[in-house]
Amino acid sequence: GCDGSILIENGPNAEKHAFGHQGVGGFEVVEKAKARSEDACPGVVSCADIVALAARDAIALSNGPSYQVPTGRRDGEVSNVTLADDMPDVSDSIQQLKTKFLHKGLSEKDLVLLS
Repeated sequence: GCDGSILIENGPNAEKHAFGHQGVGGFEVVEKAKARSEDACPGVVSCADIVALAARDAIALSNGPSYQVPTGRRDGEVSNVTLADDMPDVSDSIQQLKTKFLHKGLSEKDLVLLS
């Protein structure tokens, strides 16, 4: 989720172990950035902000558009594999994707933009 909950390691039931998250990686990079930010300014920068800023930088470094990222996200405190059950999956039909996005308060336009 947008709260960085995928980064919480709490055993085999952690969200990062969900079937739909098999291709997600780079956790060690975020953990390294978090450790450095904690050394410089403890309790100020969230993992969720680090992920959002890293995504922006990755897009810019691959010649994509540059854009501003508002900060101030708070990290989640709960990570459970079941929380990822209704995340979009590559095998979902368009109707399933529309439904999943709608349940998250997102529109069909959001579906297109985020895909």
